[in-house]
Amino acid sequence: MAPPGARGPSHGRAPSDGSRPEGPEPRVAVIDVSLPIAAGMAVYEGDPPVEVTVHAARARGDSYDVSRLTLGSHTGTHVDAPAHFLDGGATVDRLPWDRLIGPARVAAVPAATRVTREELERLSLPPTERLLLRTRNSALWALGRFTRDYVALDEAAAGFIVDRGIRLVGIDYLSVEPWHSPGYPVHRRLLEAGVVILEGLDLGRAAPGTYELVCLPLPVVGLDGAPCRAVLRSA
Repeated sequence: MAPPGARGPSHGRAPSDGSRPEGPEPRVAVIDVSLPIAAGMAVYEGDPPVEVTVHAARARGDSYDVSRLTLGSHTGTHVDAPAHFLDGGATVDRLPWDRLIGPARVAAVPAATRVTREELERLSLPPTERLLLRTRNSALWALGRFTRDYVALDEAAAGFIVDRGIRLVGIDYLSVEPWHSPGYPVHRRLLEAGVVILEGLDLGRAAPGTYELVCLPLPVVGLDGAPCRAVLRSA
């Protein structure tokens, strides 16, 4: 008898008689690309800080533990809804699920100081509906504080994303747009075209390639955005 976990002669291929192959099921790797939410974490400059306070505690005689969380709607890994910038735009609880779950391409642009249309064209991307950009920003999380010197998209890159039919774009810092851009043209170009924006990703462990993205923002009614749990799965 083969030891537990050893593959039989089929080496994982289905036998010709249609029965299940011997050996364990293929493992699916899951990469959590979300930032942990904690008091004192980096937030976009000017946004509310994260505060965690005790509301009830067994240690002081209460029957249970309950904490109070105070945080902005664009804290950590989060989704921007159209209502973030557009009058009458959809709120985060009204975003379609098919934008948030499905195949996604992680693309690396490690040398970019700004993601331009030319940078994206050089990637020769296969057709994809969800694009996650891994930049030098991934190293910025170790600072523990916000910095204005992050890599973002320019307006022409936003136009490329819209032209290619990409329906979700993500980036590994707290904004897809350069710091304090007058009029916020990148956000507006994307949101007006129905592109969901996913910001604050931690892509440090995600190699370039194709994954399944599962992105679940908090369904807070009427909100302009919300923190989310985002994971990548690959077979």
